[in-house]
Amino acid sequence: MCITRFFKLIVVIFLLSNPVLTVHAEEHLAKEFSQLTEQTDVQASQYVCPMHSHIVKDHPGKCPICGMDLVEVVRTPATDTDVEVTVPGHIQQNMALTTERAETSVLWRFIETFGSVKYDENGQVHLHPRTTGWVEKLTVKTLGESVAKGQLLYEIYSPELLLAQDEYLSLYRDQTVGKKLKKRGRTRLSLLGLSDAFIDKLEQRNQSFYRVPYYAPSNGIVAKLDIREGMYVNPENELMMLADTAKVWVIVDVFEHQMDWVKTGKWVEFDLPALGIFAREGKVEYIYPALDPVTRTLKVRLSLDNPDGAFKPEMIANVRIYGGATDEVLNIPVQALIQTEQQNRVIVKTSDDKFVVKHVAVGTMSQGRAEIISGLNAGDVVVTSGQFLIDSEANIQSAIQQMSNQVMDHNGMEMDHNDMDHQDMPAKPQNNTHNH
Repeated sequence: MCITRFFKLIVVIFLLSNPVLTVHAEEHLAKEFSQLTEQTDVQASQYVCPMHSHIVKDHPGKCPICGMDLVEVVRTPATDTDVEVTVPGHIQQNMALTTERAETSVLWRFIETFGSVKYDENGQVHLHPRTTGWVEKLTVKTLGESVAKGQLLYEIYSPELLLAQDEYLSLYRDQTVGKKLKKRGRTRLSLLGLSDAFIDKLEQRNQSFYRVPYYAPSNGIVAKLDIREGMYVNPENELMMLADTAKVWVIVDVFEHQMDWVKTGKWVEFDLPALGIFAREGKVEYIYPALDPVTRTLKVRLSLDNPDGAFKPEMIANVRIYGGATDEVLNIPVQALIQTEQQNRVIVKTSDDKFVVKHVAVGTMSQGRAEIISGLNAGDVVVTSGQFLIDSEANIQSAIQQMSNQVMDHNGMEMDHNDMDHQDMPAKPQNNTHNH
């Protein structure tokens, strides 16, 4: 029934746009449209699926998609004001419709996000050979193995290192060579990666070492291991990387609209459920200058002491960043918002069974509340559950109202044009016939 009426309406609009129609045809179409609008206004209710708002019928029944009972929605005739939808009390109960008043209060800028534990990059040491050679002995063979400062890591045979030792011993044995030149020879060995303790041992032995040992420069774990015994290496190869676990970082993602809430030194709480750690406090140490091009988020860094090594890299942390309070602002629950790409709107309850759609400008959103910059007043009652069905009905009424206004305006313009044509038409001369 409804489809037939709308088809008639489309035909009316198309025919009215045709300038070749006669005046009698226009009057007939105007009468047809008047009957159509009267039938639309008389029809007081429709039945809509709560889950699929495009399923609309003029009689009770079930949704053909989900099988739910169709809900009766009563609407008022279209007017030039805000579209008003009528929903009786028993229908509101069936819809589980809930409301809440818009209020003025302080909102706390609160960011709840996730972060991952990473190695402290300030405590990482990358080990490269200073010359070409072969790994003759490797004492660290497992990734993740703990090492202590001064512990032997590997031994390398290198012809260049052997030649450098021989040249230094020649200078060291020659009594005619000055101290300055001997110091330069010692510095050369240091630049090739030989420790002071090894050079002292070389002087005492007075004979070159074929295999040169290298020791751990600091405490840590082997975070990267790319060598095995017998491998040929050169300065471009990273043999291993040591990471100090006494401190770790937590890298946190913050969305673009929350960037202004984060400042260096802000207090942070984080949880590590895997370790049973909750509400541990910290501070924002560093804010990265650029957004991640993939996730479109801002990276924020926290620094944590980890003396016992309990925090493991790649652990997931629940992070809460406190950005401070706002002034008192008008706000509503976030679930009351109907958010679209172009605008935000809410359903306002104006009386026991009357509802209207209001467009709003939204500001800060935090802890389940949304700041309303414009569109509402304090004390307005907004719908927090069941608003999508009412919004769908309001959209239908609004579309019908716009179509009605456009066709009426077009019909009125045509009638005015016809009246002007009749006024400008010269009077038909009277037939003065005299009987003789």
